[in-house]
Amino acid sequence: MEEPKLIKKRGITDAVINKQRKILIIAIFCVITLFISTSYALLTNFDKTDNVVVFQTGNLNMSVNNTEGLINLNNKLPESDTDGLANATPIVLTLTNTGTILIEGFDVKLVSENSTTNVSTLSEDYIKYAISLDNGNTYQTPSILSSNDNIIYSGYNLAVDASVTIYLKVWIDENAGNNAINKTYYGSIQVDLYQKKDLPLSESIKADIVANNTGSCKTYVEEDGITYISGTKDCIDFNYVWYSGKLWRITAIYPDGTMKMITDDAITAIRYGSDVNFYTDASNSSYMYQWLNEDFLSTLYNYENIIVTDAIWNATQTSSVSTKPAETTLVTAPVGLLNSYEYYKSYENTDSYDGYLNNGYLWWLLTPYSSSYVWDVDGIGDATSTSPPSGIANGARPSINLQSGIAISGGTGTSEDPYTISGDKETVTAGTTLLNTRTSGEYVNFDGELYRIVGIENNTTKLNKMDYVRDESDTVIEKNFSSSTTFGSGTSDTYWDYYLNNTWYNSISETYKNMLVEGTYYSGTTSSNYKGAICATASNTVTTANCAKTTSIWTGYVGLPRYGEMFASQQGSGYSTSEYMWLITPYSSSHVWYVYSSGYALSDPPSDAFGARPSINLSSAVKITGGTGLKNDPFEISM
Repeated sequence: MEEPKLIKKRGITDAVINKQRKILIIAIFCVITLFISTSYALLTNFDKTDNVVVFQTGNLNMSVNNTEGLINLNNKLPESDTDGLANATPIVLTLTNTGTILIEGFDVKLVSENSTTNVSTLSEDYIKYAISLDNGNTYQTPSILSSNDNIIYSGYNLAVDASVTIYLKVWIDENAGNNAINKTYYGSIQVDLYQKKDLPLSESIKADIVANNTGSCKTYVEEDGITYISGTKDCIDFNYVWYSGKLWRITAIYPDGTMKMITDDAITAIRYGSDVNFYTDASNSSYMYQWLNEDFLSTLYNYENIIVTDAIWNATQTSSVSTKPAETTLVTAPVGLLNSYEYYKSYENTDSYDGYLNNGYLWWLLTPYSSSYVWDVDGIGDATSTSPPSGIANGARPSINLQSGIAISGGTGTSEDPYTISGDKETVTAGTTLLNTRTSGEYVNFDGELYRIVGIENNTTKLNKMDYVRDESDTVIEKNFSSSTTFGSGTSDTYWDYYLNNTWYNSISETYKNMLVEGTYYSGTTSSNYKGAICATASNTVTTANCAKTTSIWTGYVGLPRYGEMFASQQGSGYSTSEYMWLITPYSSSHVWYVYSSGYALSDPPSDAFGARPSINLSSAVKITGGTGLKNDPFEISM
């Protein structure tokens, strides 16, 4: 039986009306549950349903801190926020779940009371309020009552017998002026209760933190109002989020409900920049800043409504990983990296070797260590430092901040069943949805092997193979890059370019081979700036999406990942568990880029023998026939 739409029910069971007062508090509300077969759900809108079998009632009780439960605004004049906060007497609202079931969500509203005896004549646009959740010590920014559908507070996961206390101050806004003369306002507090409401992800993570913080498992530390998730890999398996084709880890929850996330794996491996600074301007640039906020940002679906686009990143230099940097160098950008102190907080409850963010590879942090070095994380999880212009090209694990109130649409938060969030890419319609409408990072089953979507170009879908090419004994095959630094010059199976487009290509089953189309593989030469691999002019004033493309290209069926491309990085389980991986990009006239087994990129002569993870392009006619695009449930495809 299809589950009916969920609806909400608001009830008012007790009222006290005092004609001499302006604002009235109503105390007790109920919640209604319906049963459908053996499952139940609470009603969350007023749509009708024919499938109601049984109703069950629970209660939410409200108490106030005075005997009448009233706020007195008689003879009050309009006030500024400063005066209103200083002069208003707080009313204390304590809400207690006196029922028998968890209240998953509730909205506390201050609404106009219009009865036969009390008629409000002052507009809600002139009622100002502020609330405090810490015993009246700190009040949140004042708001106009009508600015948020009269909701003054939204709460979540109120357990049986649990309570929440809200301090409320109300005054007349200073902009009311003469409009407030001889006007009255009668109001009541109403509470809407929800079950199976779209819950903010931050609230579920907070509940997970508390539930998992037991005995030998420490899951968080708090500082300056920020909750940092901190602990070992064994204890932190509740903060996984699947968003825009990437698996993320939530690292911190901020007082305003926003949350910081970092990708679970490195998405690429590139040089940090020409100096230690995370920034971009007309005269100089950070490769990392540009890659994150141009190439990577463009792969995030609906990001304007999901992430904080004006996030602040602390890029202040520090030589101590355990000391919080001063806030002298702050960069505003949608995407950044974790700074050194944020990484330290992730393992403060343990040590760096066991911290949940240690993935066994080398990857960049945001923070300058000195005038010539930048903090990074090594293969065993220690915070170290590397010279950005001349050093190795570490892995990049992008970080973003989710907007406050982002809601869960599915999942439980584990690595096998990560949270999914409202507003992300819609689910597919099997047999109808085209693969080229999907998101960079989603997984695809191609001929029995796991691939990831790199991107869409000219309606064709580019995929990178997750694993290395292996022989019949499951051993990684190692070959020379080509007969020169130019991909496509090889003339025998000794070289990857020839082998992939002949022996390996011919091993693909006909069903999947028919999905392949020839693709354009950019192979510009670059020793540092990733843009040189694809752009004719690799300056910080162009983006790789819009630049004039390099004339160094190879056209064919099977290529290799490009330096700085999405997923041109180690995707395995850690240092020494994977092989060296050729990229298609020349470093110079004598060397080619490759990704080392510990996750950073270097260059070697093309005559060296390394492993390969092929890139392919699929026809615009390829459709999705099943799967969700997650790693453990990849898309199944057909023509």
